[in-house]
Amino acid sequence: MMRKNQLEASVASTQPIRPASVRSTSLQFYHMNQLGQQTSPYLLQHANNPVHWRAWGPEALAEAKAADKPIIVSIGYSTCHWCHVMERESFEDQVTADLMNKHFVCIKVDREERPDVDRIYMEACQAISGGGGWPLNAFLLPDGRPFYAGTYYPPERKYNRPSWKEVITHLAGLYNDDRASLTEQADRLTRNIKSGATRLLKLEPEAENHDEWREKTMTKLNDGYDYARGGFGGAPKFPMSLALEALLTNGVLHKNFNDQHRAHHGMMAMLNGGIYDHLGGGFSRYTVDAEWRVPHFEKMLYDNALLLRLLGKLHLAQPSQLYFDAITETTAWLQREMALPGGGYRAALDADSEGVEGKYYTWTLEEIATLLPADDAELIAEFYGVTVAGNWEEEQTNILYRPVDLLAVAAKLDLPVDIAVAKLNKARKTLHEAQMLRIPPGADDKLILQWNALLISGWTWCYRATADEKYLDLATDLWRVLNDQLRSEGNWYRNLTDGQLGAPAFLDDMAALAEAALDLHAITFDLDLALVDARSIVDEVLERFSMPDGGPMFYIRPPAGSDLPADAVELFDNALPSGNSQMMGALLRLARLSGEEKYLKRGEMMLAAMAGSIERYPSSFGNWLSAGLLHGVPPRELVITGPGARAAAASFLSRYRPGLLIVASETAREDVPLTQNRYLTDSTQFFVCENQVCNLPVSTKTEALSLIDPE
Repeated sequence: MMRKNQLEASVASTQPIRPASVRSTSLQFYHMNQLGQQTSPYLLQHANNPVHWRAWGPEALAEAKAADKPIIVSIGYSTCHWCHVMERESFEDQVTADLMNKHFVCIKVDREERPDVDRIYMEACQAISGGGGWPLNAFLLPDGRPFYAGTYYPPERKYNRPSWKEVITHLAGLYNDDRASLTEQADRLTRNIKSGATRLLKLEPEAENHDEWREKTMTKLNDGYDYARGGFGGAPKFPMSLALEALLTNGVLHKNFNDQHRAHHGMMAMLNGGIYDHLGGGFSRYTVDAEWRVPHFEKMLYDNALLLRLLGKLHLAQPSQLYFDAITETTAWLQREMALPGGGYRAALDADSEGVEGKYYTWTLEEIATLLPADDAELIAEFYGVTVAGNWEEEQTNILYRPVDLLAVAAKLDLPVDIAVAKLNKARKTLHEAQMLRIPPGADDKLILQWNALLISGWTWCYRATADEKYLDLATDLWRVLNDQLRSEGNWYRNLTDGQLGAPAFLDDMAALAEAALDLHAITFDLDLALVDARSIVDEVLERFSMPDGGPMFYIRPPAGSDLPADAVELFDNALPSGNSQMMGALLRLARLSGEEKYLKRGEMMLAAMAGSIERYPSSFGNWLSAGLLHGVPPRELVITGPGARAAAASFLSRYRPGLLIVASETAREDVPLTQNRYLTDSTQFFVCENQVCNLPVSTKTEALSLIDPE
């Protein structure tokens, strides 16, 4: 009987390999398959493959059972570079397609529309190979249980891995000749998926109290920090904004200036690197090197939403013109290139244009010299590291980054700094206008609930940091758009694509939405946003997404009626905060506003269950860690009541005070515990409380500030 390691060896490693350069070629289209009826940009990209792709759903699963055929589920997203490569190399090839069609029922999944499907089969891939990524290709029994999974496979044997044709031929043979071994493997993988979350929840913290836990956890987090180049880890390098946010939170809460410095250092490294678009604004998905120089050029909405949130907090803690400019430029890019005609913001921009990765964003020195006067071209070249030979793998091609300080460049070119700044801004504008005349990258026009909710939260922090009403307007308008477009007959939906609503909202969507409502309350002081909108979302999650055995966590989707072989629980904070960590944060915040014990009890139960995992792997649980740090300090509240309460409250937003809850009401709100018996009709009152002990009310902002910031 074939065991797991034998099956692994038979199809070789599944770790994705990135060749030095891949250029797209023109596509040859064949007959239309069933994906032509879909709205997902990713599925439509495969609608003219000769593979008989189906969309995930009961019809495709029923077909596999009726035909007694195994299933290939190929999962990706529209801006995934290696998904495009594998399509071009294998899924457009007639011989390969014939093999797939003969032996398998073939299903395509857009991971951004169906994160539940992606999570189950990604866990199978990680259990088999120890790694994962996209494209994700999973092999299933007709009942949906996975027996094998891998990522990218080349058309011929290379990169230390077998060809795709070898993989599908081998596994089809095993299904026909040794199905018992595949069934055993499927049973083992399914049990592993079902118990995955349980294993993480069983890890007990080594620390005996919160202070010791915090010290151990932050030491572990800092051990992974790249002190030379900023950020965490080596190549490829991801923003990991949630881990940087945890550093900042701990640094401000406990006056740990080293942690604050590391958070600033990590963001500055990105802003100076090629991961940031120095002409158009916005951040790429990651860099392929450890120095932040060479981006994988796709731009995702969620990365930029989370980085805006971090930028806002950093600017509040330690104001910097670079932070202010990045907030301004990234917001301008979102409005210019990501805004959807009907409102809201599209999911992503591709890395490729004209079949070449990064072509839209890179420059030759000759192009720059053609567009600019000689002295301006010299300034751009010096400041952005542009050379005749090029600073990237493509000959004479340059990625703009900032290797040196502008002061040093101005001194080298014998320019006054103010003149250098003016010339640089004018030159950048000229280059950007020329760039916008190029053929742009492809766009994924899905309106995704979770990602747009994260953007609302990001802009609330930009408003705090800049006091610019524009960000308040953007956040509140986007809240309205999501309510108008992704809510129908009282139900929330994951996405809107080409006018059609997608699957019902997942945990990630609901949790991000609850946090967005709470963040909006924190800048508008509209109590209904928290106690009506956020509460209704949280209550729905408690009712529909909870584990039926009384476990502390929530499933990605309600367990009732699932067509998947297991109910998935996501706990890791990776590129996105997990739905569970966001729900935990929303529960604890809502408990403070509402005074309801059920929210506090559930949030604390979730946090306690994760304490051991956070302590051991803090960089993988950045959002959990930030919430744990906030919950570990005595609660502080500023309650303002009476005439002008909201305007007075807004004046306290200009400093980063993590954990300070501000509640303001101009009318009596006896339904809110924090405002009960605290309203006078003829005067504004400021109540400052800490650790359930309140000072006597004061009547001026200055007096309140002296109580909040006594140093």
